[in-house]
Amino acid sequence: MATTPRLRSAIEDEPASLRTIMAHSPKVRAAFDRMYATLWSSGAVDVDVKELIRLRNARVTDCGL
Repeated sequence: MATTPRLRSAIEDEPASLRTIMAHSPKVRAAFDRMYATLWSSGAVDVDVKELIRLRNARVTDCGL
């Protein structure tokens, strides 16, 4: 999986990242933030396990911790 963003940053002089790319659409960013908060705050999987999964995924995809 590539770690180089395919889209440009919406914020001048800032490198492309999830935050700066989603700045193109504040509605999309707000929906993502709500979904992400729900993912971390509820569900059958413990938060500690979710964090371990997040770290492993970042390592496997060479995301850069």
